[in-house]
Amino acid sequence: MTDKTCNHQIISKGSKGKVVLFFPTTGNYCDNWMPFPYLYLAPFIEKAGFEVRIVDSRVEPDWENLLTKELKDAFAMGVTSMSGPDLKPAMRASQIARDINNDICLMWGGHHASALPDEVFAENYADYVFLGPAEFTFPVVLDAVYSKKEIPSEMKGVLYKKDGKILGNRAVNAAVFDYPETPAYHLIDVEKYRSKNNVVAYFKTRGCPFKCTFCATGNFNVSHKLREQYHKEIKYLLQDLKFGALCFRDPTFFLKASTVMDVAELLHSIGNVKWKGQARGTFHRQYTPEQFKFMRKSGLTSVMFGVESGSQRMLDFMVKKVKREDYVKSAEVLRDLGIEMYASFMFALPGETIEDLKETISLMRELKKINPNILLQNCIFLPLPATKMFKDAIALGYKPPTNLEGWSERGISSRFEERNDITWMKKSVLDEYIKIYNDEFGVYKHAYEKEKDGEYVSPMHD
Repeated sequence: MTDKTCNHQIISKGSKGKVVLFFPTTGNYCDNWMPFPYLYLAPFIEKAGFEVRIVDSRVEPDWENLLTKELKDAFAMGVTSMSGPDLKPAMRASQIARDINNDICLMWGGHHASALPDEVFAENYADYVFLGPAEFTFPVVLDAVYSKKEIPSEMKGVLYKKDGKILGNRAVNAAVFDYPETPAYHLIDVEKYRSKNNVVAYFKTRGCPFKCTFCATGNFNVSHKLREQYHKEIKYLLQDLKFGALCFRDPTFFLKASTVMDVAELLHSIGNVKWKGQARGTFHRQYTPEQFKFMRKSGLTSVMFGVESGSQRMLDFMVKKVKREDYVKSAEVLRDLGIEMYASFMFALPGETIEDLKETISLMRELKKINPNILLQNCIFLPLPATKMFKDAIALGYKPPTNLEGWSERGISSRFEERNDITWMKKSVLDEYIKIYNDEFGVYKHAYEKEKDGEYVSPMHD
């Protein structure tokens, strides 16, 4: 057990006990982005005999009072967070739980806790920290807490404090997705996540086989939902819940042609559906002309690419395993199909030079010329802990925050005037870099800002 004895005296009717899962907000989020970690986790908790409540601060204006109410008869709370502003509500939620009843067990997961669990423990915000996906570990720990037993010593990816020491196995749990449990849509008000475009996000796979040095997944294996499972779930979203468009959020959705074509056939059979997904630059050579045409016929309207840089030197440095010309060829394929190309780029990367920046701008201009039906998205590099590029930034002078408050206050904006943390670039280089950038892009707007201002119309519109 942990240093603190977790209480389970308050038992909810019809279950072993009540567990609250809290989802924090950054103040800006995609409204078709449901609390996915909890939709996957909750069915396993329920199957273990516990009652589950999800409190999503992104859609609950009065979330503090709602959370306080839900916690009064709960014995455990789960918290997830990335390494940014969403840590503030995550910490606030944890403090609310501590203030209500110091015996409520606090269980943290998500990227930040997985990357820096010692910081979370040091500030007494967690009794347990889960590393990686927790569908198969969280219920076991809940049972141990409920029964006041030790957790199995061989369990991976679970840390806890005992006698002032952090114990447990620090191996991160692998991505697993090929299970039959259905996401817990019954625990949320789906209408609160229905966008004006009536688009719903969906994951068919978990994990990524590539090892891009800036990426925070840490899961380099890939697990696919079973065919029967994703057919059932997609039909539920489109036919039962009446969403009109589907956005596949898998990091490399188009990687496995056989399943992609199966999805296209499913969507074509449902009819009148628009969809999009994320691809690698090699998209142009992964399918036959006939397959491309059928995807378009089935409703494919946009393909997203994390291009990141127009400099081959930087692409190789990031271990993207893709060539600059691949993006050019993919742009040509999408142009011929009449499909939007959504291309995202990163700027101010560790080790990037002015010449690299110019090559990126050159590629962006070339892609725009080839395929006018393109949306270009800019992102200023953000060092994420436990990534290779995070270490690269530190080696070049970056000093990361050392506590949760510091992480919660760092800038995540993609406008240079709103960032003061880019210390991995020499000031003289950064000043020139920003001048060239601003001359090219002016006052930069994110895609959602362009759409709000009427400067961009998504092809996913009805």
